[in-house]
Amino acid sequence: MNIINTLAAVDFHVEFPGLGIEGDKALKISKTAFSIGNFSIRWYGIIIALGMLLCFILAMNACKKEGISKDDLVDYLILGIPLGIIGARLYYVIFNFKDYKENFWDVFKIWEGGLAIYGGVIMAVIAVLIMSRIKKHKFLMVLDFALPYIMLGQGIGRWGNFFNQEAYGGYTTLPWGMTSETIQKDTYIINQMAELKVQGTPVAHPTFFYESVLCLIGFALLLVYRSKLRKSYGECTCLYMIYYGSFRFFIEGLRTDSLYIGNTDIRVSQVVSAAMVVIGIALFIDLRIRYAKGKKAEVAAAEPEAVPETGFAGVVAKIAEMDKEEEEIRTINESKEVTADNSETDEEKEETEKEDK
Repeated sequence: MNIINTLAAVDFHVEFPGLGIEGDKALKISKTAFSIGNFSIRWYGIIIALGMLLCFILAMNACKKEGISKDDLVDYLILGIPLGIIGARLYYVIFNFKDYKENFWDVFKIWEGGLAIYGGVIMAVIAVLIMSRIKKHKFLMVLDFALPYIMLGQGIGRWGNFFNQEAYGGYTTLPWGMTSETIQKDTYIINQMAELKVQGTPVAHPTFFYESVLCLIGFALLLVYRSKLRKSYGECTCLYMIYYGSFRFFIEGLRTDSLYIGNTDIRVSQVVSAAMVVIGIALFIDLRIRYAKGKKAEVAAAEPEAVPETGFAGVVAKIAEMDKEEEEIRTINESKEVTADNSETDEEKEETEKEDK
């Protein structure tokens, strides 16, 4: 009997008709990477774990430059990773509770998917807040350090959605449109095509791919900004909020599996994304204003004060000062004498006038 089974069954045949990847050229995808006895190891979990590992390695190599020791970084991860996973799952379950209220134990089956990035990020930020208080670190300093790697992890983790055939978008005619058994049964896309009076195989936006690419670009941009352009702690955090919130808002509008607020048509992630962008812009402006005021104060404090000169230079300066004072006194006295002379002249004129009369 084989304890480890690496011959997992094919779950999906993923095609990209516009790119000529279809039929025999279709990608044969399995959710399961391998099995150990009756326990299956999913690609979804492997990809997320690999993303975490890569982020950990990169962060360990860079943490010292940002004032965080490797031991402290490990402590942050020990708290942040479990809380992040719990937050991602809770967020998804809370806004999709109808699927779990009668199957409570399914809540713990995270290997089947159902991790919401926003929930994970929120709990990771809370973990950073708690640990930064314990470690006496500046909260925004640690966030600025962590968020580029979180964005990298997001970009890698999205490929787990590909293996689960989830987090895709609605119908598209773009050449990179994707289809599979799951997409062809998706009633959301089928209804879209019916409204558009389009026939043929349902083809969807590979929104997981859009987000993955944009996250990887964002990771590079944040690293460059942090090392070259940042003026104060918190700016990278603001840029993460603005950048990720902006493109996630639009990508979320394309997806077919969005979480909604109650029975409304309002997508939760679009609300969160819009709030992130607005708050991020406001905080960034505030940080730059504070930075500008701080620079002005530094310049004012750095201006040299008049220092009394000593030695020969001091004697010369003192003599010059005395000469200046004497000159001022002489000028005042001359002014008084002129005034007195003018007064005497006026009196003589008055007496002359009286005699003539």
